[in-house]
Amino acid sequence: MVSGQAAEAQQLAALNSTGKVPFTPTPDQVNSAAFQVIVGPAQYTASGDLVSTIYDGLNADGLAEIKTGSSTLDSSYQLRLQTYGALVNDTPLTIYTSRPVNPTFQNYLNNWGVSVQPLPY
Repeated sequence: MVSGQAAEAQQLAALNSTGKVPFTPTPDQVNSAAFQVIVGPAQYTASGDLVSTIYDGLNADGLAEIKTGSSTLDSSYQLRLQTYGALVNDTPLTIYTSRPVNPTFQNYLNNWGVSVQPLPY
């Protein structure tokens, strides 16, 4: 885990990231048709709060999410929520990854304007 965090920090530095960016949907957002289409049913924490997400970084190109490893990158609540957050905040999202992307999930990302790029180094 520590080596993964160190690698992420190096990737974000290479992207000139200004730091992490949180996103929590509002109750109105989770009740919207757009949320249902893009994310699906809302998820809640054990204490009943809406699940939130934190983008790994922000740079001149928009929001950045780093996904390292070798397993196939599939749809997850986190990535769907990040896609929604980028859309409602009108900020481009790029997923930087070393992982192969599930073709169905790649089509989903393309549909919503999310870019998938190789890791910066």
